[in-house]
Amino acid sequence: MLSKYSDENKKIAMGFLSYISDLKDLDNLEQELKLYSEDENRQLYLWKSNMEDYSGIVALSFSEKTVFVEYVSLNPSYRSQSNVFKIFDDIQERFPNLIVLGNFQISDQIKRWRQNKQDLEKSKKEQDDD
Repeated sequence: MLSKYSDENKKIAMGFLSYISDLKDLDNLEQELKLYSEDENRQLYLWKSNMEDYSGIVALSFSEKTVFVEYVSLNPSYRSQSNVFKIFDDIQERFPNLIVLGNFQISDQIKRWRQNKQDLEKSKKEQDDD
């Protein structure tokens, strides 16, 4: 589940952002939060894997037809392909009319996520046909 970042979650967000090597410096981290709170085409979302605690953060930027995943930062115990796929599912569900894209590091994961979705849909269709 994605929850839009707000200042009341600043410490939580800073914790997840500090896992990103470029944001380990407090000044860079503060600038990053400021960038996402001032630019209407950029948004941060905290991600919950269950209903209790936040498990990560995702940075998105938007254009007319796309939602671009800038980065995903997860608590180390939640770092798995299946959780990243759940985040992509949540993004697609929240922004159904936009195409999900990602930066160079994330684009391979998005490609695998799309392929996995196609495989699941194909498998489900085959089961329905039986």
